[in-house]
Amino acid sequence: MKKIISVIGAGGKTTLIHRLAEEYQRKGNAVLVTTTTHMFAEPGTDLSCDAFSIREKLQREHYCMAGIQCSENPQKMQALPEHTLRELLHYADVVLIEADGAKHHSLKYPSGAEPVIFSGTTDLYLVLGTWDIGKPCKKVIFRFDEMQKEELIRDDMELPKRKILPEEAVTEEHIRRILRAYRYRLKESGYNEKITCLFSKQDGENIRFCQADTDRASGGLQRCTEEYVMRCMTCTSQQECQRHS
Repeated sequence: MKKIISVIGAGGKTTLIHRLAEEYQRKGNAVLVTTTTHMFAEPGTDLSCDAFSIREKLQREHYCMAGIQCSENPQKMQALPEHTLRELLHYADVVLIEADGAKHHSLKYPSGAEPVIFSGTTDLYLVLGTWDIGKPCKKVIFRFDEMQKEELIRDDMELPKRKILPEEAVTEEHIRRILRAYRYRLKESGYNEKITCLFSKQDGENIRFCQADTDRASGGLQRCTEEYVMRCMTCTSQQECQRHS
């Protein structure tokens, strides 16, 4: 079955996409990397928006990053036209899509139009960075102003509404609120399938990922527990992180 994997959140999306691309390519799959928002274009990225050119590269190299060059920032690319992407689905075994932007923050609270999920998505990964836990919310969380407004009105038994102050230190509770916001946004967009949550941790220049599955976006909120966050914070190797999944 063809895999179309969308990656959302903050704190390691691009790193995760490149690791997945390497692994799938190593197994002999033709891998297409693209975006529904904006993404840094690596050297050799196909910016032609020519389905034939991209198809040839996929068949020849089993890998292609493709998009349209951003006029405001030539180092970045934006989404391919939907008809071009759908045509390329016939030639790629795996499509990896960066479907969210976070301006280099480790955490993000999604706005009303985010994330931008391609309708054919088969797998969804939500990345949540843990390395800024303990730092002020305002500095750590992208779209913190949105979080302040929404968490004053969003209310349930598990996470009651409350005022969140800019100088508050980021804790497990804030991460759970971010996860809840993503679930609501995904449900509103019509995505009701499984979400795989990946907590990320910086390890020098590398990033490690610790997996915790949630249930479907339409179901109840599964607790994003402090245990999972602390596991990721204290892991000493990627292999140890993988054992938590």
